[in-house]
This record gives sequence, C-alpha cells and structure tokens, in this order.
Amino acid sequence: METLLDRRTIAPGAIYCVGKNYREHAREMEKLEGAIAGTPVEDDGEPIIFMKPPTALETEGVIAMPEFQGTPLSANMHYEAEIVLLIGKSCDGCSIEEAPNYIAGFGAGLDMTLRDVQLAAKKAGNPWLKSKGFRKSALISDFIPFTHSLFLQDLTISLELNGKQIQEGRVSEMLHSPAMLIHYLSYLYGLRRGDLVFTGTPSGVGKVNSGDTLNALLSIPENSTQGYSGLVNLQARVI
Repeated sequence: METLLDRRTIAPGAIYCVGKNYREHAREMEKLEGAIAGTPVEDDGEPIIFMKPPTALETEGVIAMPEFQGTPLSANMHYEAEIVLLIGKSCDGCSIEEAPNYIAGFGAGLDMTLRDVQLAAKKAGNPWLKSKGFRKSALISDFIPFTHSLFLQDLTISLELNGKQIQEGRVSEMLHSPAMLIHYLSYLYGLRRGDLVFTGTPSGVGKVNSGDTLNALLSIPENSTQGYSGLVNLQARVI
C-alpha cells in the first residue's frame, strides 16, 4: 500500500459537504423533519451543498460539544460517517470524465451535527451553519492516495459506535457520484488544492454521548467474497 497522506498536513481553504446523498438517509432525515411517511425522496438533479469553515477541521479524533458562554449549544449531537475527497489541484470547471484527475486522495470523515439546532433552524427558515460548522465538527482520517483503479472500486464507508456497526454505505448507492460532485462544485464555486469534499452519509445517523468511541472505516470489497479490505480508518472519542 502507498504511504498515506497525513491528515495533519491538510489545510483546506473550503470544506464542502453534501446533504441527503444516500436515498435511505434522505428518508430518515425527512422523517426527522416531519415529512409524511412514504413521501417519495425528491431528486431535482442537483446535489444539496453546504459548507463548514476551515476552523471546523479536527485531525486528532476529539469530539466535543460546543459551548457559548459556558452553555452547551445542543442536547442532541449526531454522528455522520462519510467518504471524504481531498482535492489535489485547482479547478474552475471540469467535465465528469476529467473529475478524477483533480482528486489527490480518499479518506474517512465524521460530519458532527447538532441535530436539534439544525431542525429548529430549518423549521424557522433560517441558515443552519451553527449546527454544522462549529469547531471540531469536521473530523478526518489520513488519506489513501488516489489511483484510477481505486476510483473504479465500489468504496464503502462504515461506522462503529462503541464497537457496534451502525452505518454502512457504498459509492454505488450515492445519488451523486464523486465525479459528479467534483464536476458540479468546480463549475459553481471553483475548487482549490487542499479543499475537502464530504460526500454525504448513509442511513443510521444517531446521537453521541460523552465517553463514546467511534471508528469510521473506508474499505473496498474483497475479490470473490462478501468481505471488505480496509484502506484507512478514523478513530474518535467524545469528551
């Protein structure tokens, strides 16, 4: 295996995130948001994009409830495990076919979310940066260097909470593929070397509590088996 790209050397100018990029997660979010059971998941052809500030990045695996003037901001902080793309060179518009040329590596990430704050903001019609962009809300692993053969694999992200697997999703299950996301982001916003793209979380999101341990694993299917071969993992703890 090639030498991993050290997460501590990564300094993104932008952290892009994708919402509801797995159909089953979209359904569970619509349930949390109060949608009628059985309502079809809408897909208007464009991904849902939001951002975290660069100061949200956490490379030491520490998850902490944010506070303001000594008061916790939330009573319901959720985990969301995701495949993360590291941008290798700047791009101001590329085709889907060209998109792989701009990826430097793949990693595992955790998009920590203040779910109660997010849902309240959405209900009021307000922005929800506070629920997604706080310090230590964007955790990343080291990155496996990009190769075209790896890009063609059905990469899988999974998450264990206190030793029990609670999330799993494959690239093939995404509503918008990594190549499509690079294509889209490069045209609308422009991508710069070192930027990160959190590609969305599969279903199974839930609450964390102080003392919890999390292990997000990026893997590929093993040949001729139902097992997986781990590429890189992210270990984190809630303080």
